[in-house]
Amino acid sequence: MARLTTSDLEILATFAMYSSARTVKASSEYVVFYKRGGHDKISYGHTFAMVPAFWLSINLPSYLQRLMTNTIGIRREDLDKIGEQRSAITPSQAGTILNAGSRLLVQPALHPESGERKRVFDDEEFTRVGAEVCEDLSEAQIILGLKEVATSELLPDKTYVFFSHSHKGQKKNRPLLRAMMEADTTLIDYELIADSKGRRLLTAFGDFAGFAGIVDTLWTFGRRLAAEGAENPFEDLPQAIEVADLGKVREILAEVGDRIAREGTPDAIPPVIICILGRGRTSEGVQELLDLLPIDETTIDELQAQFENGSRDRIHKLVLEVDEMYRIADAHSDQREVFSRMNPSERFNFYIDQPLYFESNMDAVLPYVSVLVNCIIWSGAYPRTVSSDLMARVWREGTPLKVIGDITCDPNGSIEFSRETWIDDPVFTYDPITRGHHTGLDIEGVNVMAVTNLPCEFSRDASIRFGRDLAPLLPSLVTAKLDGPLEESRLDEALVRATILWKGELTPRFAYMGGEISDRR
Repeated sequence: MARLTTSDLEILATFAMYSSARTVKASSEYVVFYKRGGHDKISYGHTFAMVPAFWLSINLPSYLQRLMTNTIGIRREDLDKIGEQRSAITPSQAGTILNAGSRLLVQPALHPESGERKRVFDDEEFTRVGAEVCEDLSEAQIILGLKEVATSELLPDKTYVFFSHSHKGQKKNRPLLRAMMEADTTLIDYELIADSKGRRLLTAFGDFAGFAGIVDTLWTFGRRLAAEGAENPFEDLPQAIEVADLGKVREILAEVGDRIAREGTPDAIPPVIICILGRGRTSEGVQELLDLLPIDETTIDELQAQFENGSRDRIHKLVLEVDEMYRIADAHSDQREVFSRMNPSERFNFYIDQPLYFESNMDAVLPYVSVLVNCIIWSGAYPRTVSSDLMARVWREGTPLKVIGDITCDPNGSIEFSRETWIDDPVFTYDPITRGHHTGLDIEGVNVMAVTNLPCEFSRDASIRFGRDLAPLLPSLVTAKLDGPLEESRLDEALVRATILWKGELTPRFAYMGGEISDRR
């Protein structure tokens, strides 16, 4: 019978101390591990394991590697996340985790209660690279998902990584934070993973929201025109979820563009002007796909001329900056001359610092545009871009506006009358006069597309992008030491900065939220 040498035992003890083993006792016959919880197939679910020396003499290299790594779990998104099929880890990244010596547990794609598919990747794609597909993730030390975890699904004493939408003290997710504290869990938030200069390292899916949002907005526009009896090129567009492939969507848009160039837009409506609010990541996604159509870029000063005499064999695109969406209000007219002398950066900062000086300028825009696409982030400290009152006034005076694509999807926000919709029922009609919300496209009012989870319509493409960004941080998660203080965890500094909770306690960086969350005890 093979025996472990003294050298083997010393190596084993050294490596084991870097794992979660509290104590290691070794002899030539047995190695005993006293553990909080197992990292290996032999000892999971037990407080200790006694491993025969002859077994370790054969399997020592792989066993030590397993001993030093955390088991990673990939959770399926909850049923209340309608249409959600994205995955934080793709089969490609699964291989990276497994090659580092870790176990990878993956919940099945189909939900056991409803049979609904909740992950775009098949189970077989994970098992082919060596992952274990199982419902129970209790053997994992680190569990990755994307959206918030239902409090009923939380496992105690685990490290969770997901978008928690909690670091601003949002009321909606305070119960989740409280439950995680009571369960002694650790929370790392993707949204907060950034370099030392605060630059985010992971995509927030903003461009994918833009991709899906502009497709669904143009799809809505085509259906609205068809409902009014106007044959139009946009009828050829599917909803993004019907294709779910960004490459195929690009091909379809190119074909729609050829038809616009060949046949033009309907004579029954004015030349089509599409107004995009903002120039951030979401707006970039919108424009990347919109520019596959024949495009004429225009300015706010040219709107009336384009409305009256613009070409019908192309789409007129207007992208507005903050100083074009808003203007100095009459009550603060003394600031107009100062504002006019500022450069664009100064104007933006002035708006951020003095929001009460401003009012919406969209009553100078909406009389000319057919489609409005909202890509800006908004808070209640700032003026609304399109209030219900402004929309009613513009509607009475006359506007060609048919569709609003509220890609930001901020209910009762920048677009005051917007409300959350879902992929399976993406559009409502708003009547600016009665201020009522209705189903159906062929009734009086403006159609509003405000799908709350647009990136899900390109779940595979979005997951691949996200996984690619996350990949450099996976080795740090695999080898992290989770049973000591955060500063001794060996986590990458970007992950340390993104850690809101460590073993049930708010980390110093997020201690300010303590007053907003009731005492955990």
